[in-house]
Amino acid sequence: MQWVGAIVRASARACLLAGSLACTAGAASEQDCEALGDKFVELYTAELSEDARKLPPEVLERAAAKGRDEIIDQCKAKSTPKATVQRCLGATTMDEFKAC
Repeated sequence: MQWVGAIVRASARACLLAGSLACTAGAASEQDCEALGDKFVELYTAELSEDARKLPPEVLERAAAKGRDEIIDQCKAKSTPKATVQRCLGATTMDEFKAC
């Protein structure tokens, strides 16, 4: 179960790396950051492996919620640019989300 949390943390950090390197002008609002967290949950749950889907639903829900909270916290703490959030919200896969 710890590996699920590690994957969530790694995904959360990777997807915000570009935002942390960008200029802070036009920083995302709290609502933008929450939408980003929701997008993470959407993509995370859509792309779960078959092995992960065998875990109890509450374990997966906790992992997704933890990832969402981490995304939101990082978005706020790093003054993620609104443009970065907009790109992430357009992602259709977790790879696209990480790359934004």
